[in-house]
Amino acid sequence: MSYLAIARKYRPATFADMVGQEHVVRTLENALRSGRIHHAYLFCGARGVGKTTAARALAKALNCDQGPTPTPCGTCGSCVEISAGTSPDLVEIDGASNNSVEDVRELRETVNYAPTRGRYKVYLVDEVHMLSKAAFNALLKTLEEPPPHVVFIFATTEPNRILDTILSRVQRFDFKRIPLSATVERLGQIAAQEGLEVSEHALRMIARAGEGSMRDAQSLLDKVVSVSAADGAASDALVAETLGLVDRGLLLDFVGGLLRGDPAACLESIAQVYEYGHELSEFTAELLELLRHATFVRLSAEAARHVDLSEDEVVRLRELVEGVPVDVLTRTFHALLDVHDQVSRASRPRIVLEMAVARLATVRPVEPVSALLQRLEDLERRLRTQGAAPAQRSGQRNAFRDSPRTSRTPSPPRPTPPPVAIAPPPPAPPPPAPEPPRAQQPPARRPARQQRAPEPPPDDGPPPIEDGDLYVTAAEEEHEAPPPAADPVDAWDRLRPRLEELGHERLARAEATLRGTTLFLALPSGAPLARARRSRDVPEVQGLLRGAFPHVEAIELVPMAGTASPEEAMRALRKEALDDPDCKRIIARLGAELESVTSLRD
Repeated sequence: MSYLAIARKYRPATFADMVGQEHVVRTLENALRSGRIHHAYLFCGARGVGKTTAARALAKALNCDQGPTPTPCGTCGSCVEISAGTSPDLVEIDGASNNSVEDVRELRETVNYAPTRGRYKVYLVDEVHMLSKAAFNALLKTLEEPPPHVVFIFATTEPNRILDTILSRVQRFDFKRIPLSATVERLGQIAAQEGLEVSEHALRMIARAGEGSMRDAQSLLDKVVSVSAADGAASDALVAETLGLVDRGLLLDFVGGLLRGDPAACLESIAQVYEYGHELSEFTAELLELLRHATFVRLSAEAARHVDLSEDEVVRLRELVEGVPVDVLTRTFHALLDVHDQVSRASRPRIVLEMAVARLATVRPVEPVSALLQRLEDLERRLRTQGAAPAQRSGQRNAFRDSPRTSRTPSPPRPTPPPVAIAPPPPAPPPPAPEPPRAQQPPARRPARQQRAPEPPPDDGPPPIEDGDLYVTAAEEEHEAPPPAADPVDAWDRLRPRLEELGHERLARAEATLRGTTLFLALPSGAPLARARRSRDVPEVQGLLRGAFPHVEAIELVPMAGTASPEEAMRALRKEALDDPDCKRIIARLGAELESVTSLRD
C-alpha cells in the first residue's frame, strides 16, 4: 500500500473531529437537526482551516442512511463512498480550471438528474472566486432556484472577488484561523499515534510555523517525522533545523542585548544566525513577534494571556523584561520594524542589521514626559522667585534700616542710614564746579562686600548687604558671573571655570574669537556643537553670558575650522556675511541679494 500523508490520513471525517471551527459546526448541526437545509452555502477562510473538510462532512450528513443527521454512521454505503471520494452524489469541481461559461452550462444540464444513492446531489465548487464574471452570471438563475435535491457548496479564500449577486443567494460561513493551542493539541495526538517523541516546545514551533493552518502544520509534522524516522525522537534543535527556524535562545539573547545595551551579545546572535544559513529577514520577523510577546508580558497579567508561548518561555521572558519600561519596549519594536523593512530590501542585510544594532544598543534612554514637565515647573518656580526677589529685598532694606542691624560693618549702629554710600567719596580737585560724589561705582562695591562683619544671621535667613543702593544676597553672589573684562576673549577665559563648575564642560571648551560686536565660539562639528548649543540656551548660562559680555551684541556657536561639512561651513559663512553691518548696509542701499560668499581667512 502506498504511503498516505498525515494531512490526508488524519483528515476529519465528521463535524465532531473538526478543530477550531466550533461556530460553523454548531450552526450546521442545528440546521441538520431542525431540517432547515439551505440550497447554497459559501465557506470562506484561509488555506487549511477546514473548508473542504466541512463540505464533505456536510455531504455525508445529508446522504447518510440515518440522516439527515449531524452524526453520520460512517458505515453505510453512502458514507463509505463519500469518505473514499467515489460517491456519484458528491461532485467536486475545481473552479480554477472550470471557470468558463461552457463549464457552467454543462453544470446546469446535470443538476436536473436525481441523486444515485442518497437524498441530495451535492456540488462542491472549490476556489469559486476563479470563475469568470460571465460564468457567475450564467449560474445566477440555477443558483437562485435549483432543483429540490441539489445543494451547492462553494469554498474560497478570497470572498471579496465574488459578485454581490452570488453572495446574496448563499448562506455564508467564515472560517477562522485555528488557534495555536488547538493546533498543538491535535499535533500531539498525531505524534503519539505515529510513535514520535517530541516536546511541547517543538510542537509549538511547528504550530507557529503553520500560521493557523492545520494542513500546513500537519505537513510540517510529516517532514519532522521523516527526519527523525531512525530513532523516533525529535529534539527542539532538530525541529528548528528541519523547519528552517531560528533558535529561540538566539532571539532571547538578541533582545536581552538590546535592552541591556550590550551590542556584543546582539552581534554574536547575528553571526550565529548568519552561519546557520537562516534568512535575516526571517530573523527580524521573529524578533518583532518576540518583542510583541515581551511587551504583553510586561504590560499586565491580563495582556500576558494573549501570548502564545510555553510556560518556560513566558517565565524567561518575564525575567528578561523585569524593570524595563513598556515605552522602551514599544520604541524598540517600532525601531526594529523599520530595520526589518530595510533588511528585507537590502542586498547585504547583515551589514544593515549590524549597524542598526550599533545604533539601538547604544542609544540613550528617553527622559519621560512627566520628568520634563516637572523640570519646566521647577524652572518657572525659580523664575517667579527671582522676579519677586527685588521687591522682597526692598522691603528687607527698609526693615533693616529701622533695626540696630542695618549695616554689617563694624561701624556703630545709626538710627537713619545716609542716602549715600558707606565709603566717603574721594576729595575732588579744586575745579570751578566740584563734581558730585559717585557712590555706586563698581570699584567701591567690591570692598564694601569684603568688609562684612562676621555677625550671625537672623532666624529668617541672612540679611541683604547694604552698599549704597545695592543689595546682594549670598545666593545671588554664588551664581554671579565674573566681572566683565575689557577684552571679551579674556572675559571668556575667565568664565570657563565657572561653566565647568555648573556642568557645561562642552561649552567651556569652545575657542572664542571677536569679530566686530559678535563673539564667535568655535567647537568641533556634530555632537559637541549640538550639546554646547543646548547648554547655551539654559537660563542660568544666559545670565552668566550677559554679565560677562555687556558690550557684545551677539554670541554665535560655529563649527571649528576643518570639522564642519562643506554645507555647514557655507551656511555659517553665509550667515556671518549677512550679519555683518557693512554688508547689511550695502544690501539695503543697492537693494541687492547675496549671490555667493568666499572665505579669505582660510
